[in-house]
Amino acid sequence: MLDLRDNHLSRLPETIGGLTRLVHLDLRNNRLRELPAGLLGMTALEKLDLRWNKLDGDPAELRALEARGCVVLR
Repeated sequence: MLDLRDNHLSRLPETIGGLTRLVHLDLRNNRLRELPAGLLGMTALEKLDLRWNKLDGDPAELRALEARGCVVLR
């Protein structure tokens, strides 16, 4: 688990996808507006918490994660 909530993050690095064994990523209450495509490289991810961010639209990355069974909280 990686807990990055409440850090005022406005973006994530593309290299986050290298965390291939990460199961739970908590990004609550940051300033994220978009997500890197590298997020799809996180093949073990089971839960992604993005509540209290202001993402633009409905990112394709989130739909792809949900399609493979990842729980995405928005």
